Amino acid sequence: MMSILSTGVKNELCYHNEMKHKAVQNRPDAARAGKRSMRRATTFRLEPRLQRGLELLSDVRKAPLNRLVNEAVDKYLDDQAASVEADLEDTLQRIKAYRTADPDFEGAMAAFADAEADRVAEDPVEGRTTRARRPARRLVRELIRG
Repeated sequence: MMSILSTGVKNELCYHNEMKHKAVQNRPDAARAGKRSMRRATTFRLEPRLQRGLELLSDVRKAPLNRLVNEAVDKYLDDQAASVEADLEDTLQRIKAYRTADPDFEGAMAAFADAEADRVAEDPVEGRTTRARRPARRLVRELIRG
């Protein structure tokens, strides 16, 4: 147990030293140095089977868990970004085609007006006007005059 733990700690230290060395080599000029984003610790809860799989892969590849998780998240983000981008491009193409077919939405407005006209008899919001009968008119006048 102690050798596995010490191997894991060694791997983690080696990884961090490697990352530190790369950061120094790729350091931006002094004007932009303050704008660099720093890595930060983040906590996630993994399913036990995923945790065991990561630990096994870490032992086999002799790579720290942190590196494996970063690689996995990086690949996942690339895949998802490509998928979302494709969906958005498809949606944009359909919208452009629709706007080209009816640039002023005249067809859509005509279809809406036709639908409203066809359903006017069934519309509960539509009111009906009736003429007031003379006794009602007389009663209103009496109420107003007092």
